[in-house]
Amino acid sequence: YILPMLVKENDLVRQVYEETMQKTFRGINDLLSDGVSPESALYLLPNSFPIRFEESGDLLNLHHKWKSRACYTAQEEIFFATIDEVSQVKEIHPRIAEHILAPCYLRKMSGEKPYCPEGDRYCGVPVWKFGISEYERIL
Repeated sequence: YILPMLVKENDLVRQVYEETMQKTFRGINDLLSDGVSPESALYLLPNSFPIRFEESGDLLNLHHKWKSRACYTAQEEIFFATIDEVSQVKEIHPRIAEHILAPCYLRKMSGEKPYCPEGDRYCGVPVWKFGISEYERIL
């Protein structure tokens, strides 16, 4: 399982989280031992369970996905997976990667105000000033 960054910041919270994960996986293993199908047991996996997959698509649709998920309000694991993907694009096509940043950066570049499209959900960080390698967050 993935240990969220915010959970890492507090020892007591971390202990409770890890105990809960251990109980969850013991329960899943008990169900599997009792003959429950793996497909049914999958429903008990926590959101923080890491998976690997390959994705392909055209640049237009990947750009839409990446800009939305590079926002600091995106779910933590989705945010960091996106930053990893965009960083890989930057290594191969740096000029393209200049335009795959958080929505607030793109709005700033187009002169659209306010820069943050999230309204009341603004994260409080002027992300539009950062390059992708400077993105860092703990919710």
